[in-house]
Amino acid sequence: MEKRLTIRFTSDMHGHVFPTNYRDRVLRPMGALGLIGLPKGRNTLVIDGGDTLQGSPLTYFCHRQGEKSPMAEVLNAMRVDYVTIGNHDLNYGYANLASYLEDLNAHCLSCNIQGTDGRLRVAPWAVHELENGWRIGLVGAATDWIRRWERPENLRNVRVEDTLESVKRAYKEVKAKSDFTVLIYHGGIERDLQTGEILSDSGENIACRICEEAPFDLLLTGHQHIPLSGARWKQTHLVQAPANATGYVEIEWLEDGSIHSRICPVEPCMDAPANVEAIGRRVEQWLDSPVCRFDAPLWPQEKLDMALHGTPIANLINQVQLEASGADISSTSLANDVRGFDREATVRDVVATYVFPNTLAILRVTGAQLKMALERSAAYFHPLSDGRLEIAEDFLRPKIAHYNYDFFYGLEYVFDLDRPVGDRVVRMERNAKPIDVREEFKLCVNNYRATGVGGYAVLAQCERVGEIQMEISEILLNYLIEHRSVSVPRVANYRVQRGGIVL
Repeated sequence: MEKRLTIRFTSDMHGHVFPTNYRDRVLRPMGALGLIGLPKGRNTLVIDGGDTLQGSPLTYFCHRQGEKSPMAEVLNAMRVDYVTIGNHDLNYGYANLASYLEDLNAHCLSCNIQGTDGRLRVAPWAVHELENGWRIGLVGAATDWIRRWERPENLRNVRVEDTLESVKRAYKEVKAKSDFTVLIYHGGIERDLQTGEILSDSGENIACRICEEAPFDLLLTGHQHIPLSGARWKQTHLVQAPANATGYVEIEWLEDGSIHSRICPVEPCMDAPANVEAIGRRVEQWLDSPVCRFDAPLWPQEKLDMALHGTPIANLINQVQLEASGADISSTSLANDVRGFDREATVRDVVATYVFPNTLAILRVTGAQLKMALERSAAYFHPLSDGRLEIAEDFLRPKIAHYNYDFFYGLEYVFDLDRPVGDRVVRMERNAKPIDVREEFKLCVNNYRATGVGGYAVLAQCERVGEIQMEISEILLNYLIEHRSVSVPRVANYRVQRGGIVL
C-alpha cells in the first residue's frame, strides 16, 4: 500500500465552538464542534495554528466570570496532535495560556515564544514518527509583533524572540532528523504568490521570506484569516485555514513527495461535551440580557459609506471613551464585521460589535501629530477617474483591514481627495477654532493603536500620559447599563470632499 500522510489543519478559531457567530441564534456552518467527529487515521496529524483562546463571546464570558475556558477540552475532543501559540492567545494573560496548555493533550510547539518560569508546556520543535515509518519534523512559531501589541503585564513571564532567526535555527535541527518538514506559523504571507509583488514589508508577516531562508516542505500559515490551499512559494507548499472554525485545510502528502491541499467546510453541529454545552447555554442567556434602550437602532452600513459619512456606532464608542478617559479627543475603529445595536440593546449587541480585547491609552499629541494620524485614515479612499471611489488596496491586501480606518471624535475635520495621500487633511477645528500644529491635546486610543500599528506610527512617538486597564467592551457595557436610556449623535463631525463637493 502506498505511504501517505494526511494533515487536518485549523487556525484562528478564536473561541468559536458552537455553530454560531453570536450575532443571533441562527445555526451556521462553523464551530469547532463540527470538527470533533471527523475520522482520524493512524497516519493523520491534526494541527492547530493558534489564536484559539480569545475572540468570541464564549471566551469573553469565561474570562469575565473567572471560569476556565473550554477550549482545551474541545481541542482534546478534536484529537489535536500539535498546536502553536497565536498572538491573541496571550490577551487574557499568561496564567490563562499556561492553564490551557496544561489541560491540552496536544504538544505545543513554538521556537520563538517560551516561558521564563518553566510553567509553559512549550517545545521549539518535534519529530513525529508515523506508523508508516515517515519522520515528520514539526516547528512552531508566531509573529514577533506580539512584543508590540501585547500588554506588558501579559508578557511578564514570556520571552518572544525574532521569528525568522528562531525558525532558521529550528529548521536546521529538524531537517537532519526528518523525512519531511512542516512549519506551523502563526503569521501570514507578505507577497502576492502569483506576481511576487510585496504586499507588506512591515515584518509582521514573513511567510515568503521564511520559505526562501528555511525551505520547509509545508508551511501552515494563519493570522491573516485568508483561506488558502494549493499555493507554493519557491519549493514550499503553502496553506492558510479559514478563521472562526468556518472550515479547515485537508492536506494529503503522497509517497512521491507531492502535496495536495483543499479547503473543507465545517458542518453545523451541536453535539458538545456536557460541561461545554452547559457553558454554551449560560453564554446565550447572558447575551440576551438587556442593557439599555437607544433612541434609535444603530446598525452598520457598507464599509465605504460609513467611512465617508460616519456612523453612530463609532460615535457611541468614542463618546464612551471620552467620558471614561477625560481626554480631549478620541478615536476608534470598527471590526471587519460588526453586529450593531438594536433599539432595545442586549449584551449580545455589545460583545458582537466591539470584539477586540483592547484597553485604553491616553496620549499627549500635538496638532501636527494629530494631522499625521488623520492622514492615515484619509488614505482609506482611492478616487477613480470616472468619479467613483474605492477602498484603497492598502486596507485590503495582504489582508482585509477595515479596522485600520479610525473615526476621530472631539474635533471637526475635512479630507480633500483631490490632494495626494499624506496631504489630504485640509481642515482641523476644535470648538470652531482652527487647531494649531503646536497645540497639545490628550488623545484617547486603544492600546493596540497606541503602539503605532496599522499605519499610525506617529502615535508610538507620543507620550503616554494615562491608561485604563479595563477592556473597552466592559467599559461600554458599564456605561450602557448605568445610563439605561442612551442618545447617540447621528451626524458625522467630519466631511470628505472631492472637486469642492462633499461626498
